[in-house]
Amino acid sequence: MRLMLVGSTMMLAFAIVLFVRARVMSEKALYRDGLSRLRDAARGRYPEAMLDHVYAYLATRYGSTGATSYRVLPSDELRARYGLVALELEDAVLVIADRGGARLPKAADLDLLTNQPMETVEDLLRFLEPFFRTGAAKA
Repeated sequence: MRLMLVGSTMMLAFAIVLFVRARVMSEKALYRDGLSRLRDAARGRYPEAMLDHVYAYLATRYGSTGATSYRVLPSDELRARYGLVALELEDAVLVIADRGGARLPKAADLDLLTNQPMETVEDLLRFLEPFFRTGAAKA
């Protein structure tokens, strides 16, 4: 009887480990698929490193709650989907540029966020692109 209890407990523990591992692998696959979709949608227009960091910021910070949550497309609305307005948008720009090793926008650059229409992910990519150019990267 004791041997059956120990065996059952070990099988249950093994099943839990397999379940957790499968879930982690599934989340990683969703992340890679979402990143690939963003890269495909914006291929050639923006640096790959910038796309990686924009995707990582938006997907993990604002969209990582469901099976389709890792989808980030250039046409996604910043306000409606990600809740990015005003100061949140400035924070996003600074975090993405810093994590990507790009030149950080100055206060005057950030002021342009309020003057330019910044409605979609495409607008965000267009704004960030000059800071990720090879010559503009941090030394």
